[in-house]
Amino acid sequence: MDTFARTRNRRHLATVAGLALGALLLGGCAGGAATVGPAQQAPSSATEPFDLEALVAAAAAEGPITIYDSTSKIESMAEAFSAKYGIKATGVKVDAAEAIEKVTREAQAKNVVGDVVAISDLPALKNQLLPNNFVRSWVPADIADNIDAGMRDPLVLITDPSFWTYNTESYSSCPADNMWALTTPEFSGKVAYQDPVGDNGALDWYSQLAAFGEDGLQAAYQEQFGEKLVTTQDSAAAEWVARMAKNNPILSKSSEEASEAVGAPGQTDPPMGLMSSAKLRNIEEKGYALGVCEGMKPWVGKAAPKAIAIATGSKSPHAAELFVHFAMTAEGIEPQINDGKISANSAILQPEDPAHVADHLEQLFYFDNAGLDSDWANRESWLDLWRTSHG
Repeated sequence: MDTFARTRNRRHLATVAGLALGALLLGGCAGGAATVGPAQQAPSSATEPFDLEALVAAAAAEGPITIYDSTSKIESMAEAFSAKYGIKATGVKVDAAEAIEKVTREAQAKNVVGDVVAISDLPALKNQLLPNNFVRSWVPADIADNIDAGMRDPLVLITDPSFWTYNTESYSSCPADNMWALTTPEFSGKVAYQDPVGDNGALDWYSQLAAFGEDGLQAAYQEQFGEKLVTTQDSAAAEWVARMAKNNPILSKSSEEASEAVGAPGQTDPPMGLMSSAKLRNIEEKGYALGVCEGMKPWVGKAAPKAIAIATGSKSPHAAELFVHFAMTAEGIEPQINDGKISANSAILQPEDPAHVADHLEQLFYFDNAGLDSDWANRESWLDLWRTSHG
């Protein structure tokens, strides 16, 4: 069963059954149960019962912590953590590239400032930070069973969905219902799309599609064109990428640019676009006319992961673990999922947001950590494919 199906099924069960967040689990997981021994002790085995009270007590005996994340909402998360546990926490906004650099330099200098880091570049985390022992991934054992196996090593904090969208002022429904349709002459120059040049996240998406989305892309091709895909490319994903590049997309530098191109009012022939779910808040904030392409085949969008890890040299390792535990709960992650992010803890029910993410959980393409090494190794190849195919 692929990552999409596994995550979809977990989400469905969580919604129907309302799984409890505090279930005591004894099953194995990456990283193990809470550490309650000396400050630099490695986490204990996950076969031991998880003891949150012991972790809280150990954390309270340590100093303050700092958390790096790419969103300013980490500031309110840190404040909520401090209010709950009485442990000083400071959230600092840094982008993924800066976070990698800071964590690396701090570890090499043996002067750790960032005790916890949330980072969207999982291939770099897996292939640079973890092998060098700059950080470690720790999965709270009482939450582990609610986290898809493909999101545990390293631990995924949230996935950030991006949706295919259209202008609801100009169209009564999405003008396309298949990703392959976007590669046809009808949509030449009519798809706002983040430029993959300089965007590792886009390249990783292509790699993930090739590894885990082949069946979906093949089936969607046959549905769109009435015949099986025949290609000289290595995969259906590579064929789709090449065709998209050739079809004169409107390249943007951000989801904000894409939301304006698609949703700005008063247009007579607006493009479609791929953008972060958070940008649908521009409906209310800026008066944009944006709608999710319901039923888009094979996926209505993608859900890119952001991981959370602990600095190996942290002077407050238990407090860092406690923050990770907090961030994996509904209370802790609330500031981020309110604008459409999806917690990796499938027991957390999705709140209402402008993109209505809860209605699309089963229709998103989810990344699988099993592909991280390939994602890392193949970035240059995907970039070359895009560049040689693009007009």
